Amino acid sequence: MLVSVTGFVKQLWKRKVVQFGVLYLGLAWVLLQVAIAIETTMKLPDWVDQTILVLLIIGFPLALLLAWAQVSQANISIISGPHIKDAPANIPIGEPFIVVLPFRARESDEVEQLTAEGLTDDITSLLTGVKGIKVAPRLAVGRTLGPDAAPLQIARDLGGRYAMTGSVRRNNDRLRISCELTDIRDKEQKWSQNFDRPVDDIFAIQDEIAKGVVGAVGTVISRVESARTLRQPPDNLQAWELTRRAIAIVWDWRPETLSQGLLDVRKAIKLDPNYALAHAVLAMILSWRAVSAWTEKIAQERDEALIEADKAARLGFDNAEALWPTINAYWASAPERAVQLYEQSIKRHPDIFLSSPFGLAHASVAYAKIGRIEEGLTLIQQFQDTFPNDEYGGVWARVFMGYIELCSRNYKTVADLLANTASEHDGMCRVVALMNSDQQDEAMAEFNRWKAVNPAINLDHYIEQFKAYHIDTSIGAELSDGLVRLKTAITN
Repeated sequence: MLVSVTGFVKQLWKRKVVQFGVLYLGLAWVLLQVAIAIETTMKLPDWVDQTILVLLIIGFPLALLLAWAQVSQANISIISGPHIKDAPANIPIGEPFIVVLPFRARESDEVEQLTAEGLTDDITSLLTGVKGIKVAPRLAVGRTLGPDAAPLQIARDLGGRYAMTGSVRRNNDRLRISCELTDIRDKEQKWSQNFDRPVDDIFAIQDEIAKGVVGAVGTVISRVESARTLRQPPDNLQAWELTRRAIAIVWDWRPETLSQGLLDVRKAIKLDPNYALAHAVLAMILSWRAVSAWTEKIAQERDEALIEADKAARLGFDNAEALWPTINAYWASAPERAVQLYEQSIKRHPDIFLSSPFGLAHASVAYAKIGRIEEGLTLIQQFQDTFPNDEYGGVWARVFMGYIELCSRNYKTVADLLANTASEHDGMCRVVALMNSDQQDEAMAEFNRWKAVNPAINLDHYIEQFKAYHIDTSIGAELSDGLVRLKTAITN
């Protein structure tokens, strides 16, 4: 009972109902004093101020309900479609807003491409941890730049004040990096630097780039050192390379790509057993192989995923890049641990997930799975708001909102939110929603779509998987029953 009351009070504060109530009482008191003064001066009847008092008392709960409703509407507004903010009329001139564009590399050189992507990831993460500047989320920018892309225009569309661009050339054990920072308003180059170093110096180069950028925008350079402690680079370069390759290929999210990522990240851990990001990525891959039945050792890999997630949480508790795949690994089978890790992380560093917003998204579903729907909705809105001027956040927000609405049994909404997704798990969530909203023909069509992609899809596995979807076993039973009825329809 105490936990539920505390949670309710937190929601009142988050929705600004408490603040609005205090403001209302203050204004009401001032208005009442004015009414009394006017009544005394103009010798009006006593019922005037009494009537005003009654109206103010009646208006108080109505004002609180209005405040609650306004925030509730904001939380569910993303259901209607992707949240795309209007492009800014003027580039911000306050807190420096930097857009780190993907470093260019030769398309024919896979190792060079991975080095460029990893360098972009690390610099974005490092700059995000520096107080006094704002950095566009990495995924809002894109993984690579096309040959005809206009970097400054991309940065402008994202609302940036500064654009950081660069290129990478890698020849055996030598690394050549060039980078520059441009003020988008007047296209003035604020800072540039070229590096020709051994590949092993890549982490030192990242620090030097960050210091150069921070100094150019007028922020205290020493803050880079504080940010660096949160980034936790590995001790072994090859471990970094293997982990970066695993991250790059798992975005494809197919059985064969996850299998390759699994091999790479296991090698990385052998090379550097204390590399938090490697343990986090391994946990995520194992978890989702088990969730999707893309392994013959479902229970074993699910258990190993939790063990690896525990290691990642212990080693990388201040590393946002490691935290989000850790939370991802937890929420499928241990949502309580996902919520606990998220809350511990933001308590130490309130803005820690600005560089890796997927931590917010996965935590939102974990909250919903343990029955704390409103907190999950709040995090979804925060996740979406971290993507400036970009459809990417809105698209993914719809997917995660679908997971949350499944917990609330809003099946028709789920079916709409998860239409045309590119994940087998999302497709099966939609099948459940269609079956439980009496749309059997559409459910069979959706299932057949995924069976065409993966002929080995295991319906019995998903029947069991959805039983544990929510802390309330009655919800899980209802979700699972939808697939049981689908199986019956298919076999008849």
